[in-house]
Amino acid sequence: MLPISQLTSPQIAQLQTYHDRWRHLTCSTTAIDQQLAAKTVCHSYALMGRPRPEILFFPGPLAAQEYLQAQNLEQLLAGWGPPIWPLPFSLQLSQLVRSQLAPILLADISQHLQTAALTDLVLNLHLNLYAIALNLDSTWVPMTELLARLPLDLAPSTGTWGDLSAQLIEQLWQPQQADWRQRLQEQSGGQLLIQLADTLWQWGEPVGQALDEVCLQPWRRQPDSQVWEQSMQQILATMGLVGMGWQALAHAQDIFHPCLLDYCIEVLGCDHDPEIWDLLRSLSTQCGLLLTFDKTCLVFDRPQTCNIDTEWRFHAEGEAALQFADGYCSYQFQGVRVPARYGEVHPHVWSAQWLLHEQNAELRRVLIQGIGYDRLCQELQAEPLDFWREYTLLRIAPTIDIEPIYLLKMLCPSTGYIHATRVPPSTQSAREAIRWVNWDTDPEEFAQES
Repeated sequence: MLPISQLTSPQIAQLQTYHDRWRHLTCSTTAIDQQLAAKTVCHSYALMGRPRPEILFFPGPLAAQEYLQAQNLEQLLAGWGPPIWPLPFSLQLSQLVRSQLAPILLADISQHLQTAALTDLVLNLHLNLYAIALNLDSTWVPMTELLARLPLDLAPSTGTWGDLSAQLIEQLWQPQQADWRQRLQEQSGGQLLIQLADTLWQWGEPVGQALDEVCLQPWRRQPDSQVWEQSMQQILATMGLVGMGWQALAHAQDIFHPCLLDYCIEVLGCDHDPEIWDLLRSLSTQCGLLLTFDKTCLVFDRPQTCNIDTEWRFHAEGEAALQFADGYCSYQFQGVRVPARYGEVHPHVWSAQWLLHEQNAELRRVLIQGIGYDRLCQELQAEPLDFWREYTLLRIAPTIDIEPIYLLKMLCPSTGYIHATRVPPSTQSAREAIRWVNWDTDPEEFAQES
């Protein structure tokens, strides 16, 4: 049977419906049914050939943090066993469904469904949970990556987690690593990928990420490479956990998103295992957020509040972007977590003076975005450097960003409205700034064209 290579008009029309369905599910604030969730989790473990796990329910990250702090973490994690992620049957189903679609069509469907954005939302929600639950507010990594990197990345002074020994981490992590490596070795070319992953891991994540962006991603866009990658996608995803780290896995995982499987199975009629698909759909829609270990499964209830912006980032103005039943609130501006002292206040009333005292460069960037250059000009008394007609080249003297802030201000003669646009700090004149803003078009020419 030839793989599906194109969609019919009715199939194309249904893409938006499935996108909207899974976006709503991803941001759902409906509390889970614990009995139904427990039944689904136990069914999942049975399908993997594992005994019924201990299931721990938490209304939010603060409740999980309180539970963990009251335990002997070394004994607790030893009892949980190694982490299980991704779930093997989800990879098997994805492999089966993807094999029935032409690679270019698969990529096109993923793009229309925006599975990468859906995956990013889920991953960021996990990061919010784990950072607080594990008392690692400044270490934004999921537990599985934490367990892999803890001996290298966390100093002994990092709270209770500093008490964990390297031997325990090795005991927890190596069985899962061995399982992934065994899967790779059974595939053609798997050993080569293991060697590549190990090399990238030794070089470090920044180098591995750069190599992925500069070399691997352009290579993947070639048609011949896409055909090969379709057959190797499960292996490439596994590489993220074997050696290349969380970011590489996140890029690969979007093609496994249930939204893609839902569309391919229900609309395109792709062959699948009904039991596995029903189970995977139940896990995605009925169980909140899961953290699965060999003998224990942690289940986090959905947030009571979940706000995102048009670019799929957690975002709220003057209120929490995420709020859980245990009282935990996460204030975020365009996907960046901000302290409550900023998040509880609407950006319309943020003060430019805060920038003079804020030490964190990322938070200064957020404040600049929220306040806007128009208000910055007025509140920080920007210094005029040059004039041309109704335009003024300004400089904000206080150091409030990584590099000096130069602005092109325009005053509308009819309305008196002031608009400011940031220009490079090397700009010497207002006329040069206008050329830069208008894609190197001289303002005289621009005026004539207008």
